[in-house]
Amino acid sequence: MATKTIRYTATLPLDRVNELRGLAQEKKIPSVNYAINEAINMYIQEQKAIEYKTQMENAGKDKAFLSRTLNCAGDFNAIDGEVDGEW
Repeated sequence: MATKTIRYTATLPLDRVNELRGLAQEKKIPSVNYAINEAINMYIQEQKAIEYKTQMENAGKDKAFLSRTLNCAGDFNAIDGEVDGEW
């Protein structure tokens, strides 16, 4: 399934665009647009990773969350013991 796209105008430093054009001419990247899209994807992934790390750090400080997690882990330990290692 193809991703929907839109045309969006952005202002970029000329030297960076020229560097990307050079890379495209040398066939090191498919196109300037491709490189910009990849950079945006990497940036979004990085921001999501930072947010996830922050959420995990906050969860590690949340006593109610830790209690629920440890209780759940204990429940699974009890269940695992019942099957005697056989699945």
